[in-house]
Amino acid sequence: MASARTTLLEAVNRVLQMIGEAPINSLQSQLGLAKQAQDALDESSRRLQAEGWSFNTDYEATLVRANDGTITVGPSVSRVVVDPYLFSSLEVVQRGAKLYDRRAKSYVFSADLKANVTYIFDYDDLPEHARQYIIARAGRTLQEAIIGAADLTKINLQIELEARSQFLEEETQLSEHNMLRGNPNHTGVIRTYMPSRAIIR
Repeated sequence: MASARTTLLEAVNRVLQMIGEAPINSLQSQLGLAKQAQDALDESSRRLQAEGWSFNTDYEATLVRANDGTITVGPSVSRVVVDPYLFSSLEVVQRGAKLYDRRAKSYVFSADLKANVTYIFDYDDLPEHARQYIIARAGRTLQEAIIGAADLTKINLQIELEARSQFLEEETQLSEHNMLRGNPNHTGVIRTYMPSRAIIR
């Protein structure tokens, strides 16, 4: 059988293994520790993705207004960052499912916006390096919450640190940040001095 990305069932069983429990055969009708393991995975996934990474952030996405001038974002959107240099008269924040201008104290906008948008994806939509780190983080936190064994905490923390190191290495390569040419994925939200701009000039 060919190798493939880690499935949700495999992830749940890895978390169960990290707390010294037997694996399960199905995700259907989960009870007890299996349900807690999947909940721990969901929580770790949300917390990680909320930070914003290469795989769940769209740079300079166009946010289109509705007929009434409001801009609604989907339930999977965790953060919207509008470039203050492109829209200097606005101070946009996310309130519920809509964007809000704190300066105008209004949900109504006179033009479509460009923003960096961060999403929360389901487990099956995540790349493998994110899955591995989420598993390690979920296993460590669940063990500490349920068992609290110092020896298991030490082992699981080492596993988590190694997974995070590999995760950050992969993200650094995918994001292609470079001190000389900047981030090629977008022009930048904060337009402070960058060597890349001096070279361009």
